[in-house]
Amino acid sequence: MTAPFLADSELRTILSRGEGQFVEFKSAWDRGSEPAKRVRLRALRDKIADVVAAFANADGGLLLVGVDDDGSVSGHGYSERDVAAFFEVPRRRLTPAPDCRTARFILDDHEILAFQVPIAPEAVMIGGNGFPYRVGSLIVREPQEVINERKQAYRHIGHEQRFCPGATLDDLDLDLAASFLRETPVGGRPVREALRYYGLVEPDGLDWRVTNAALLLFARRPALRWHPRAGLRVFRVAGTRIEYGRRRNVAQIGRADPPLASAIVEVGELARSQVRRSERLRGLFFEDIAEYPEFAWQEALVNAVAHRDYEVRGRETEVWFFEDRLEVSSPGELLPPVTVEALRGGRAAHVTRNPMLVRVLADAEIMRDEGEGVARVFREMAASLLREPELKSANGLFRMTLFNEPVSGKMRPGWSHLLSTLPISDGQRRLLLTRPTGFTEQDYQRVNGTGEDEARRRVRDLCAKGIAERQPDAKGATPTYSLVPALAADARFLEARIPGLRAYFDRASALRNADYRALFEIDRHGALRELRRLVALEVLAIRGTGRGTRYELAILPE
Repeated sequence: MTAPFLADSELRTILSRGEGQFVEFKSAWDRGSEPAKRVRLRALRDKIADVVAAFANADGGLLLVGVDDDGSVSGHGYSERDVAAFFEVPRRRLTPAPDCRTARFILDDHEILAFQVPIAPEAVMIGGNGFPYRVGSLIVREPQEVINERKQAYRHIGHEQRFCPGATLDDLDLDLAASFLRETPVGGRPVREALRYYGLVEPDGLDWRVTNAALLLFARRPALRWHPRAGLRVFRVAGTRIEYGRRRNVAQIGRADPPLASAIVEVGELARSQVRRSERLRGLFFEDIAEYPEFAWQEALVNAVAHRDYEVRGRETEVWFFEDRLEVSSPGELLPPVTVEALRGGRAAHVTRNPMLVRVLADAEIMRDEGEGVARVFREMAASLLREPELKSANGLFRMTLFNEPVSGKMRPGWSHLLSTLPISDGQRRLLLTRPTGFTEQDYQRVNGTGEDEARRRVRDLCAKGIAERQPDAKGATPTYSLVPALAADARFLEARIPGLRAYFDRASALRNADYRALFEIDRHGALRELRRLVALEVLAIRGTGRGTRYELAILPE
């Protein structure tokens, strides 16, 4: 064991941010009993082995024993002999043994045991328990050959990890580095020590060696001499496709050259200037909103920077704004086992060709490190009633496309309002907004980012409430569900009537039977039936009686 590698203040920052790709908390107490009991020695040793091996097989990380899942420090009650045995776990249980740094911390009168785990050069096995792998805050099992394939790929294309010949600390903008790293847990350290903590620089006698990752992030400008295509370019297309020659319709809005610590901010500002705002219907009313959810386009940009293949020196990351979509393309296809299908389905999958960059960006809170960014993009687009994003990994590029077209080509204000009156959860409402003509349990998982059990329970609840019904099964087909006929009829009715009502109430505050008859060209009795139906559906509120009866817009929920 070595001296603590984190200051108390740094450790508190890590605890406040929670678990993720690079951090795991592990309580030493069994909360299932009253009073709480210590976790059995063997069980805790097994868990330490599992987490350390998973970190080593993925991107490295920090295990803190004596911390509850919510980041509360609870310490442990083990003897010195037991603690020594815990610190021996990586060496005794794992093959090959990762070279972990270990330390003991006292916070709030409780002791924490820390394991700082490096990226292993080859797959690490737990004796008799396989090869764990870290995916966000989860641990999965992977075949040895799959992990070694990734390790080999990283050694082959791991541009970021290599030390750059001829580069020194003088080639880094240390003021930029200090400012950028200030929000990380080690942001209070002298900048050289903060850079060293992330493996970006390494002392070499009286001088320092500098990695390509450090140059990508913090090189002094002009930085293109270190990588001529590490920046990003932003284009605007006047139309939905690119035209050439005299009909050329492409304009370069700007570019953001390295260092990436500055380029990320600059490209974000360029993109923000191109994300238009428009009035779209929410319920029966217009609301000024952006054409793409902010998280969605920001995540697309940051992912492109963090995960692109920097071995490719002839292409830049490009951001294209078309009239109907936003495309973000970056060099480098997805690395196995991550696939487009896995990302679209929200399944847990993680591998990156730039773990050093990802860790710095995650600790600086520029990107999320839980491996859920793309899944959340899908949820954000669904919540905004926009088409599902398109992902493509081919021809040496990865492309994410966001569409500004609503799911059904229009916002369906009647359907949106009808859902607001139903006794359903936000997740169920999101599903029905984005899949009004039919859905599966897998659709629920995708738009809400839940597991199979939660999706099945929520879909069956819609059926129990008389909102949806299961369709007759095709042999071997995935079960599908649709609205019950009465609810579907109400939705069609509102879709037919709300646009006219909206236009009417733009110029008047109340509506009478005669006004309704003229508006929709129906007879008196038909108008009365429909007005009563609109009152029952909470679109209109009735005022007065007899000849004085009039109808006003009801107060609708947001």
